[in-house]
Amino acid sequence: MEKKLNALVAGGTGLIGKELCRILASDNYYDKVISLVRRKSNQVSGVTEQVVNFDTLSNTTIETEIDVAFCCLGTTMKKAGSKEAFYKVDYEYVEKFAKLAHALGVEKFLLVTAIGADANSMFYYNRVKGEIENTIKAIPFKSIHIFRPSLLIGDREEQRTGEDVGKFVYKHLDFLIPKKYKGIEGSQVAKAMAQKGKSNIEDVLIYESKVIQELV
Repeated sequence: MEKKLNALVAGGTGLIGKELCRILASDNYYDKVISLVRRKSNQVSGVTEQVVNFDTLSNTTIETEIDVAFCCLGTTMKKAGSKEAFYKVDYEYVEKFAKLAHALGVEKFLLVTAIGADANSMFYYNRVKGEIENTIKAIPFKSIHIFRPSLLIGDREEQRTGEDVGKFVYKHLDFLIPKKYKGIEGSQVAKAMAQKGKSNIEDVLIYESKVIQELV
């Protein structure tokens, strides 16, 4: 029988991460799923939550041997409150998690960024997303999978006015929106990540929103 794998998740309490944890925990492909959290939530049965300080993540000890790491960390400028706070979550915490995963011997890393991610973008949000992609690519994982969803659709614990407007447009004017920009369910992204977590391709692979929808 093929050896079951152990997964490490960051951002496991968010829209994509929570669904990803649920999928991984119910998949016989995985033996153990560990979710790094700031505080206990016990949202998903079968997932082991480990409380950590993301500011000092390099000091974290993971007792379990980890095979694959999934990063769903991310916030918004509005929720973060400032560019500096946004950068801390979407760049610094992601980088710290990736370096921890590599130090643990992880060879496969999967990351969610966003459509339009570009280190040279004139838009701060997209620029930070592009910068973290480049940073992750420079870490010598054998396999890197980057997912760039467009507007995420799904129920969140916090209200995001901009996304609510986007959801309205998506629902009523969907026929006018090019497929690459159409809103995408957070659950679709989670399913695509879980699927590619089983891939043995050793390369850097990027999935735009349109491709993610076609995967699932």
